[in-house]
Amino acid sequence: MGTWYNIIFKEEHKNTGDLAKVIDLRLSSLNQNLSTYIEQSDLNQLNRSSSDGCVEVSDDTAAVMKEALRIYNLSNGAFDPGLGPLIELWGFDKKDTHEMIPNEGSIQEMLTKLTFGKSELNEQKQCIKKGSSDLAINFSAIAKGYAVDELAEVLEKRYGIKNYLVEIGGEVKVKGNNNQGKPWRIAIEAPDPSSRTVQKIVNPGIMGVATSGDYRNYFEKDGKRYSHTINPVTGYPIDHQLASVTVIHPSAMTADALATAFMVLGDKIGYELAEKNKIAVFMIIKTADGFEEQYNQHFKPYLN
Repeated sequence: MGTWYNIIFKEEHKNTGDLAKVIDLRLSSLNQNLSTYIEQSDLNQLNRSSSDGCVEVSDDTAAVMKEALRIYNLSNGAFDPGLGPLIELWGFDKKDTHEMIPNEGSIQEMLTKLTFGKSELNEQKQCIKKGSSDLAINFSAIAKGYAVDELAEVLEKRYGIKNYLVEIGGEVKVKGNNNQGKPWRIAIEAPDPSSRTVQKIVNPGIMGVATSGDYRNYFEKDGKRYSHTINPVTGYPIDHQLASVTVIHPSAMTADALATAFMVLGDKIGYELAEKNKIAVFMIIKTADGFEEQYNQHFKPYLN
């Protein structure tokens, strides 16, 4: 996944001598199924398939696809794992945009290639029918959260561990207490590209926590800022005042995807969607004087 992971736990009644090995094996299988870096991964084999039919996939791929389609529909397409053609057009896939702005015609052409929403998952046969034969799916905005959930399940079901913190690249899930016997406290980073400071401390309880922001990966041209977060509805980088959004949800996978969706939608539409669906959300919004915080009633209990 191109990032780090961190697990802290209190050993319970079972021997955890082989835990590191078991965790690494599970991560290896997750990569083998969901990675876009591994040429023969389950996901890449699906992406390379030119079949118009339903392609059989692994348990992991099917599980993530199911939730990805749900969040796609919930967000009216703001969360789109088939966004690759637009990301490539803007140059963010190579981390070197050359500060080039694509022309309108090219953007509109790429929008016609975003067919993720037309894809179908057949749960009974555990197969996926892509929205188009050339659709390439990338689960980078949801797979880390799914992996966090899966590692938490290993701790709980295999080892009976009830006090733990699991983190993969900033996506977190906690349960019980820390080593001091106190509830876990998770820091939300301030949207400052020049340093790493804390904006807020939350006590998530038995929950997953995911944050998405646009303050580290962007370029500026002619006085305008272009974020790496692209709106799959318009084809352009997001252009609103939302700098960071944090979601707390029982599933780290769901929190991961929702944070991305809300980041695309912005502070007004994203907040309304969170309220409508009773999702705990915390937003940091750019203002003329700096930043302001906004969170709903579902997030408030986690600030105690």
